[in-house]
Order: sequence, then structure tokens, then C-alpha cells
Amino acid sequence: MFISLVVLLLLTIIVLHSARTSTLEVMISNNTQNTTRAFMRAEDSIVAAEQRIELDFSGAPMVDFSVEADDGLYVVGDIDVKSVDWSEFAVERVGEDQNYREYIIEYLGPAPATGGSLSVGAGVASDTRYLYRVSGRGESPRGGARVVQTIYATAE
Repeated sequence: MFISLVVLLLLTIIVLHSARTSTLEVMISNNTQNTTRAFMRAEDSIVAAEQRIELDFSGAPMVDFSVEADDGLYVVGDIDVKSVDWSEFAVERVGEDQNYREYIIEYLGPAPATGGSLSVGAGVASDTRYLYRVSGRGESPRGGARVVQTIYATAE
């Protein structure tokens, strides 16, 4: 009888430990999933911004990039996308409800292309590229956020 009680106690401890470990693993996987969702939304915001650059500018920008902009377009300034309050910052929001994309496009100016380059595209030295810094932000349903930045170039 005593041996069966000890065995039962040991089995109970093992089961409780397993349940606790399983709960922890579920919490870790949920956090990973939320982080991945925020990152995917940030990347989706980058794609939306790059599409806007191609459709609206497709070469030299024809808009006034100013710090007072309310459309998400800015000149290079002291915009720290990691610490800025995106809820009060003028960004372009595309989409609905929780699935909207928000981004900031900063115009970096023209730059000569120096040949085949991942950062400014393939071309010859006489080609001019117009460079933009694109910052995209994504938020998970639980409030976690990710910011992704890229440099995008267009040709004349």
C-alpha cells in the first residue's frame, strides 16, 4: 500500500510538471506567432510603400516632401522610427481595421548609379537613381510592433 502511494505521488508530480511545461510552450509559441504577424505586416507595409513610389513617382518625385506632410512623405530628417509615436505621427495607412499598413517614405535625393548594385539596381554610371528610405510598421493583435526599413531606388 505504501509503495503504491509513493508511485502515485511520483506520477502526480510528473504529470503536473508536464502540464506546466506544455503551458509554457504554448505561451512561447503564441508569442512567436504574434511576433511573426507583426513582422509580416511591417514587410507588407514596405511593399505597399514601394508600390506607391513606383506608381506615383516612377523616377523623380513630383510631390513636396516636407516635415509637415500628412500623407506619410518626408524629407530626410530626425525621424527615429523606433521611438516615434506612430499614433500621432503622420503616416499613410492603407487597409482596414487591424489589418492596415502604415509606412513613412523619406526622400533621400538623387544618386548616380555605379553599376550593378543591390542597393541601387543595375545600370551604368551615367544613370541617375532617386533614393527613398521606406519605414514600414506592423502590429500584432496583442499589441507587439515591428518596424522594418529599406532603401528603394527608382530610375529616370
